[in-house]
Amino acid sequence: MTGPFLPPLLAVEGLTTIFPTRAGPARVVDDVSFHVNEGECLGVVGESGSGKSITFLSILGLVRPPGRVSAKRMIFAGKDLLALGEGERRAIRGRDIAITMQDALTALNPALTVATQITEVMLAHGRARSQEEARAAAIEMMRLVGIPAAANRLDDYPHQFSGGMRQRIMIATALACRPRLLIADEPTTALDVTIQAQVLELIAELRRELRMSVVLITHDLGVVVEQADRIMVMYAGQIVEEGACRAVIEDAAHPYTAGLLASMPSLDTLDRPIHPIRGQAPLPGPMPAQCRFFDRCEQASEACRIEVPLRPFTDGRTARCIRLKEGSHG
Repeated sequence: MTGPFLPPLLAVEGLTTIFPTRAGPARVVDDVSFHVNEGECLGVVGESGSGKSITFLSILGLVRPPGRVSAKRMIFAGKDLLALGEGERRAIRGRDIAITMQDALTALNPALTVATQITEVMLAHGRARSQEEARAAAIEMMRLVGIPAAANRLDDYPHQFSGGMRQRIMIATALACRPRLLIADEPTTALDVTIQAQVLELIAELRRELRMSVVLITHDLGVVVEQADRIMVMYAGQIVEEGACRAVIEDAAHPYTAGLLASMPSLDTLDRPIHPIRGQAPLPGPMPAQCRFFDRCEQASEACRIEVPLRPFTDGRTARCIRLKEGSHG
């Protein structure tokens, strides 16, 4: 675990990703700065279109033209990602940083066996010296993620597995090179509640066993409550709140975070009414110089019609709200 004298595993400063639209340039990731410590789980939360996934695709160099990515600083394990060529970035991608995509059925190649898809990652990154060694390691990875009769199923195709098992295979593929950082992008999408819990527990177990860091990207704040050490809440391309998981859940500083919490059903308090956030997230495009949550915020006032910076306020937490200076959170 990262201590006070150790640098974070991943440090990002001033990350911006811009796409052209008919209305003008859309800053789908807008001056985002954050870090991921060694061995921790960072939960990244927000509605669809908030910029969660594109933030990490930008870091991995997976944004293609006409998208444009820029940053002041991107350091991973002491290496300056901005200074690396595409070949060097590709070597880190998959080997040291792995990502699982949202939908296993479309992320896995239907025309290739599971064996091919897991072993090609290890062979490409030099984690196995031969096909035989790669197959043996693939069986071990499948066992590690809980695939029954792994040796007998190695040459099956993705369509021969259930949704939960496909998700596990995608995780096995991502972990084949024993990465230092796993980016799990909506790992429970399209899974029933029981399988969701199994997949999340699997990621937690693998994090402990492999001593890796995890970024857990989700639109569901409830998913990260038990898993994450810290939470980063995104809205319209910006970070609106960040801090220790328990502190954010117990005392949300930003109205958007509070809205996400209020819209979560709870098994502990079944009689508690659910309050959805009114309105819709803004479409990608040029944004007015004001708080981006202004049109949906029940606490908004004319004072919010300014660019609101991300401010530190207590216990290492930050939030993007003018009400912080009123002393309501430390």
